Amino acid sequence: MDLLAIEQLEKDCFPTEAFNRRLIKNLLINPKSIVIKAITPSGKTVADIIGITKKENRIQVGRIFSLCVLKEYCKKGIATHLLKLLEEEFYLNSIRKVVLEVSALNVIAQQFYQRHGYFITSSILPNFYNDGSDAFVMNKNLL
Repeated sequence: MDLLAIEQLEKDCFPTEAFNRRLIKNLLINPKSIVIKAITPSGKTVADIIGITKKENRIQVGRIFSLCVLKEYCKKGIATHLLKLLEEEFYLNSIRKVVLEVSALNVIAQQFYQRHGYFITSSILPNFYNDGSDAFVMNKNLL
């Protein structure tokens, strides 16, 4: 995996929330992480999704940590494809529940996940993001 490319992608997609290099490096080497990236034929990284498995109430759960697509590559099905690949990986690893946090202000992301079977739970995480905005917790059961 290309640490620098993923770091730049994070900065481009999430200027105020980008993961720092240390966190990205830890995610890349963590055996519980799954990192999938989309690249152009010339090798440019244009999107990625990062998931991690964790134990929650004695069951293994998949958590979507980040989904990021460069603006000029949006609306081309890349995010959908990456999401499906990550869900398949979780499923192959016996994960049947996926969770994520999404900004309460990011209606586009909320709608994207809802179109793919995720629903907003009653959990709200106050001041979750650096700008002070709240996060909704969303989840999906994999069948």
